Amino acid sequence: MAHPVGRPLADAHLVDELLELDRVMLRADTAYGGCEPDPAAVRSRLVELLPQSRLCVVRRHAKVVAYGMITTLAPTKWQVSIFTVHPRYRLPGVMRELLAGMAELIEALKLDELCSHVYKTNRAAVRFHRALGFAIREERGDAYDFVVPTAYLLHSPRAQRLLGGAAPH
Repeated sequence: MAHPVGRPLADAHLVDELLELDRVMLRADTAYGGCEPDPAAVRSRLVELLPQSRLCVVRRHAKVVAYGMITTLAPTKWQVSIFTVHPRYRLPGVMRELLAGMAELIEALKLDELCSHVYKTNRAAVRFHRALGFAIREERGDAYDFVVPTAYLLHSPRAQRLLGGAAPH
């Protein structure tokens, strides 16, 4: 079951758990880009984001297998800062759980819109954002800045299908 965290936190154990998943994902992502991630920089960035963010964590066998983080940009405008799922757990149930938990956070925060920054080379993430109804707000060199009104994101027929009817009402 997904566990939305409705308050900022910086629990060291949780940071270690999130970083373990990030290491798996960064190795795959950066190997493609030809560079090696700096673990200290990744930890520092995560610790910096946590106090101004909200999390949704999905666990299997007591291990973090997926998590999403949204970070505040303005009172009712937040950005998806992290959305990651371990490759072995990219299954419909895990995705639905993570999306439903993220939807719960978005609804609780009463957000007007949600933004996301995606590298153009991450074709799967670009397709996923488009499938959820995100539109490109700006194209910047190697990345897209996406935006979506949260009402559409939470209640569109497309979102309902992806969430398996689990969106908040």
